[in-house]
Amino acid sequence: MSQTKISVWGSCVSRDIFNSDFIADYKEEFELIHEQQHVSVISLMSSPYFKEVEELNGEVTNFYKNVFRRDLSKAYLNELKANPPEYLIVDFYTDTFYGSVEEISGTFITNKLWQYKKLDYFSSLGLGKELSVFKNSHEYIEKWKIYFDRFMYFMNKNCLNTEIIINKSRFVDKYWDEPEQSFKSISDKKEDRWKAFHIDRFNIIWNLFDTYAVEKYNLKSIDFDLTEYYGDIDHKWGLFYVHYNQKFYNDLFQSLVDIVKESKKI
Repeated sequence: MSQTKISVWGSCVSRDIFNSDFIADYKEEFELIHEQQHVSVISLMSSPYFKEVEELNGEVTNFYKNVFRRDLSKAYLNELKANPPEYLIVDFYTDTFYGSVEEISGTFITNKLWQYKKLDYFSSLGLGKELSVFKNSHEYIEKWKIYFDRFMYFMNKNCLNTEIIINKSRFVDKYWDEPEQSFKSISDKKEDRWKAFHIDRFNIIWNLFDTYAVEKYNLKSIDFDLTEYYGDIDHKWGLFYVHYNQKFYNDLFQSLVDIVKESKKI
């Protein structure tokens, strides 16, 4: 059976099932033709930054240097248009956790300023108002809906045969402590000053984004089981609220396979 062409827009909660460290044989089912991680809806659907960003220096990994360039260029839209995937899996982790910030040129970028500030080019940007869950939830949500509508207009115009699947992942605040054979708090382990407050608040907003996209546009989705999934202290990317136990990746991958097989029957 030929591979299904797929694209990912979101974060590691979707991308990692196309990583052989998590799903060893994913290439038997899927060809990942392009991806965009850590770029928010508002950023992607705003105007490209007017300057070419070439060499970047700073204490940031090559991955985040590339994210920064693409956050400014909005190159992912051109990739989707030039080579539409059969399926696009989307998650709203970045929108929930970071939000967006306006640049004086009229565009927006993702509010990953804690990373971007490490780059020498950052001082060239003229940043203005931030939009996020913490700063101005109502204004942010209303603007997010407008920009997600823009994305759906873009997809309906340029990728009409692409089926969009929303990955309804969530933040978790527990991990399994093997020596003590019990669950422990991730926020306590990380000495996170916000503790569980942001977990609940973020999940409410994440659910709102998911619901808006799925209900308004009749999109397929994959649910998240808070009783089955939890943080993994030995995770490849480290202990964090969206770095889960292996069962999550197995289940997500199988759910995606099932959706594709069911769709191809019709």
